[in-house]
Amino acid sequence: MKRLMFTLAICSLVFTSAQAQKQLGGEHNVEVNLSPFGNSPIDGTTIKYRNFLDDDAAFRVSLTVGTSSDTYAFYQEGEMLGDPVSPQLNLESATTVFGIAPGYEMHFDGTDNLSPYFGVEAYYMMGSRSDKMEFWGPNDLDNVGQPDVYIVWDLTNKQSYSSMGLNLLFGADYYFSDAIYVGFEAGIGFGMSSFGNHEIGTSDLTAFNIQFNGAFDPTTAGAEIADSFVGELPFNVVEGEIFYDYYDQLYVAPNHVSNTTIGNVFNGALRVGFLFD
Repeated sequence: MKRLMFTLAICSLVFTSAQAQKQLGGEHNVEVNLSPFGNSPIDGTTIKYRNFLDDDAAFRVSLTVGTSSDTYAFYQEGEMLGDPVSPQLNLESATTVFGIAPGYEMHFDGTDNLSPYFGVEAYYMMGSRSDKMEFWGPNDLDNVGQPDVYIVWDLTNKQSYSSMGLNLLFGADYYFSDAIYVGFEAGIGFGMSSFGNHEIGTSDLTAFNIQFNGAFDPTTAGAEIADSFVGELPFNVVEGEIFYDYYDQLYVAPNHVSNTTIGNVFNGALRVGFLFD
């Protein structure tokens, strides 16, 4: 209900403030995306800045920065074994993203409130995801079956990606006050994305081989983990998808390596900006 009321308030301002003045040149501008009916109504991950060189020309740059890290208790203390008391084991998932997109806009006559424009924008974005799962078990063949000397070790699964491209855009800003506007933006773009190697790692190689490979002698216990695969692989530690062994399990999905697109681009959120000298 609060989101609906907020949206109605914005619409009311748009249609009742007919005397607002758009940019004259020399102003600066900060803009965010607004999605009133989404889980996060205001998207603070991406912020756009504009400098109006004149009333009909603007330099723009968008900056995207985001990071998220979640930790879950996978096993409670004592849940696996009461004597000796087994430790709490956790799952962790972390993501990061960084992007920059400089561009230029050419504005045209509209009305006192409306400023339509064409623009061009280049962008580069990179991100990564890393999941970790903790285990409790032996890290020596002689310690199998002796939980009093077990250790906590972890398995990690991570991958990075990057994308770049060029967009030709059209849009419009509607000023419902001398400082605040709402707007839309769409266009056509060319983009390329690529995925870095999918990497699996462990804090203890012997413990890993005992757990996943049934190691029974020093050779198998010390075998190197197949830790790098080309292409995108699905993994989600919360869903239990943390490790795939290509050679011993029937995992046959193709690995997505890259993507190239030419097509429509559209900002589905409501752009809301503030203009200042």
